[in-house]
Amino acid sequence: MDPLLQQAEISRKAGDLARAEVLCRQVLEREPRNARAWFNLGAIQAAQGDAAGGIESYRHALELDAGLAEAWSNLGELLGAADDKAGEIDAYRRAVGANPQLAPVWSNLGNALLEAGRAGEALAACRRATDLDPDFAAGWNNLGNALHASGKDEESVAACERALKLAPELAEAWSTLGAALHGLGRLEEAVGAHRRAAAIQPEVAHHPFNLGVALRHAGRYAEAIAHLRRALALDPGHAQAHWDLAFTLLAAGRFPEGWEQYEWRWHRSSAGARRYEFTAWDGDASKPRRLLLWAEQGIGDHILYGSLLTDLASSPMRITLEVEPRLVSLYQRSFPQLAVIPQRDSPADPRDFDCQAPLGSLGRWLRTTFESFPRHRGYLTPDVKRAEAYRSRLTGDTGVRLAGIAWKSANPEFGAKKSQSLLDWGQVLKVPGARFVDLQYGDTAGERAEVERQTGARIDHLPDLDLRGDLEGLAALCAACDVVITASNVTAHVAGALGRPVWLMAPQGGGRIWYWFAGRSDSPWYPSMRIFEQQVRGSWRETLDAVARELADFVTGPRAVS
Repeated sequence: MDPLLQQAEISRKAGDLARAEVLCRQVLEREPRNARAWFNLGAIQAAQGDAAGGIESYRHALELDAGLAEAWSNLGELLGAADDKAGEIDAYRRAVGANPQLAPVWSNLGNALLEAGRAGEALAACRRATDLDPDFAAGWNNLGNALHASGKDEESVAACERALKLAPELAEAWSTLGAALHGLGRLEEAVGAHRRAAAIQPEVAHHPFNLGVALRHAGRYAEAIAHLRRALALDPGHAQAHWDLAFTLLAAGRFPEGWEQYEWRWHRSSAGARRYEFTAWDGDASKPRRLLLWAEQGIGDHILYGSLLTDLASSPMRITLEVEPRLVSLYQRSFPQLAVIPQRDSPADPRDFDCQAPLGSLGRWLRTTFESFPRHRGYLTPDVKRAEAYRSRLTGDTGVRLAGIAWKSANPEFGAKKSQSLLDWGQVLKVPGARFVDLQYGDTAGERAEVERQTGARIDHLPDLDLRGDLEGLAALCAACDVVITASNVTAHVAGALGRPVWLMAPQGGGRIWYWFAGRSDSPWYPSMRIFEQQVRGSWRETLDAVARELADFVTGPRAVS
């Protein structure tokens, strides 16, 4: 190696970056095609905080010598920091192509692939890293992360334990272990793991954040709030921490604080842009202004927050409600005082309105205490003729009790925690005197056939009704039922908004949404609802047994007035 370049490397590694840069540039003046000098200059620039210069220098080095694995690796790190995910992955792949024995680079490649949503490839890369270096603690942690993201939490726990055996103070491994334990429903152990991570790295915001989320799912709201606030003290712009703090405060009934934090929902990385940005409504309903209200989030949220419209319907304001097209006719019938329009790709013209508000923001003015929730008997009005036709079609004049059932949620994040297998409903479906009708959206033919084959229980299904696309039809069918028994999904909201008797099966832990308020068997949002809370986390047997007993009493009891 050139003696001058050798001195530059020694200076760089000793932290004397200014001298190292001078020496590197002297070498490059004499030898502009010296790949090693360009590599060192890139490393110096990166250490000085000049990421763009570092990227440019590394690229010069690699143009001259594509076999410099370390340059590819360092380039990958800088591209990842610059949010060039494709470039980062490509650089790491080239690094291990040049030197397949680099365990840390395989591990970094796995992380990059995981962040890009390519969990299968990430797993393979992380396994390669630990195969190459079984004593690489950070590699075992990264493998644990990839396993957790792939839903392999038992294996993730084992990988994290291996990492912690090698490096007991590796905070990130404690954090990953907490995530895997959380995924397994072992919440108290998850809390302990996240607490340990926070103790090792007290100034890193995501540790108290993770601890706060685990505590919230464990129902320990006061502690959760304290740790989420700690995360925000460390990182005030942590949008997800604001979001989880909102849920925790609202679930604890601390509505004014909760609604304030709820406004942070627009800042999360997964959130779309606000549909309208013109003058925000100030909450004063006494003035005759033209107010545009617009639905947001999922269909369940559209319906839940629709209850807030009852507070405004008689105000002097001229209100236009923009809602998901499948709900337009239902809302037009239910709120004739409002102008209801479908939410299209092209937004409404702001010049037609004085102010606007998303439906989810109305709570901060209209639901500030539990006492502010009205004891309504339903605020959505179904198509009565259609409901009567469904009732006649399913029960005739037999007087049988009609129970509508739904057992799954399609929520991509925690739908599995809210869902049951239809086969687990055996005791419910055997209750004499009840006739069951399918309210579950999606293709249920296979599940219904298997239940009938194994138990003899028959569930009626209306093949001409699209329960996902025809929400008017879903509402009419719910209205035709004597009782609706459902998982936490859209069906629960529709039945509750109609004021029909609805029995909701709510999970413990992460799948329980804040607005079901843990520990309650009633719903302030839907007075006709009864909540059957999961007794054992991860098991629906006890809950379904309780539902079966209640249904047996309901079938033989006095008929409710429709």
